[in-house]
Amino acid sequence: MKQEFIISAVGRNVTGIVAGVSKEIYNCGCNFEDSRMTLLGNHFALMILVSASSKEMGDALSAACERLDGQEGLKVTLFPVDEPKGPQRESEPNYEVRVKGVDRMGIVYRTTQLLASLNINIVDMETKIESRKRDGKPIFLMRTSVVVPREVDGEELRKDLKFLAEDLQEMISLTRLPGI
Repeated sequence: MKQEFIISAVGRNVTGIVAGVSKEIYNCGCNFEDSRMTLLGNHFALMILVSASSKEMGDALSAACERLDGQEGLKVTLFPVDEPKGPQRESEPNYEVRVKGVDRMGIVYRTTQLLASLNINIVDMETKIESRKRDGKPIFLMRTSVVVPREVDGEELRKDLKFLAEDLQEMISLTRLPGI
């Protein structure tokens, strides 16, 4: 019986983290299904969806994650994934929301709160702060891939984002992704 797990690992950016974690997954006979890995400041973070085809493989994966936890300052957590109940949410993004402006608290919260209020599912989100070239001020950048349900009126969504942009004094754009 196939069982799925999500492995989360965060630690100092040390060469070999991915090799070490993937070696343990391989040695357990488990398979990479999906993954995201990135640098966050001076730390490396990864999330991996892994499948095991037997309970023994799942038990071996659990033991491997326990061994990895704490090595090189790495914090590793294993989450068993239950079978989804009810209808699956669409996970293929059809729009991208971008935010750019002077960094200030609340941008992510206000933007994601608006999206959630419209039942818009966030599939992928990336944020970062860069220094503006001319004066060194911190500029906040956010790129969010979302699934906008058919029942959401596109013009109303654009108006809501425009009002939010004016309130936050940020630039917010909504772009339909190709292939839709």
